[in-house]
Amino acid sequence: MPLSKHLTRWIMASVAEHFDARRQGLTMFVEGQLRETKTLKDFIELRVDGPYLTELSNDYWEVFIEINILVQSAQDQINYHRIYASVGIVTAAFEHIIQIFRIGKELADDGTLVGCMRLKGDKDARERIQTNHFGQVEPETGIFQSSVEGHYVMELHE
Repeated sequence: MPLSKHLTRWIMASVAEHFDARRQGLTMFVEGQLRETKTLKDFIELRVDGPYLTELSNDYWEVFIEINILVQSAQDQINYHRIYASVGIVTAAFEHIIQIFRIGKELADDGTLVGCMRLKGDKDARERIQTNHFGQVEPETGIFQSSVEGHYVMELHE
């Protein structure tokens, strides 16, 4: 049996729910979502690359994804560390396991568990939660940006 045509959507929806539940008051957008950010001092944006699929044996798959969260904070003369506080919240949300459920509004979306994505951790292969600070992106805007990225893998028998 081939992989479900819904797998990519289920992964995205489950990852979005996971991070939304752990954002601790930060406004979160999903890449591609319409948004108005001019009045926000802080926000995060979730992006998922993949899934990258490898059939290990007949109908037994390795599912790999990259999760990248952009963190943005406005310059603040009172709290110089506000972006680091937001990065800390995001980093803590990269838990060892993210459960993938059949969620959505289609008939196949019965809410059952598809599987568990495991955070990869191998410093020699650069598989780790990785934070990049870009600093003040444009001097005239007073906007600071960082990103937090982690890679997850799941084995799936279809």
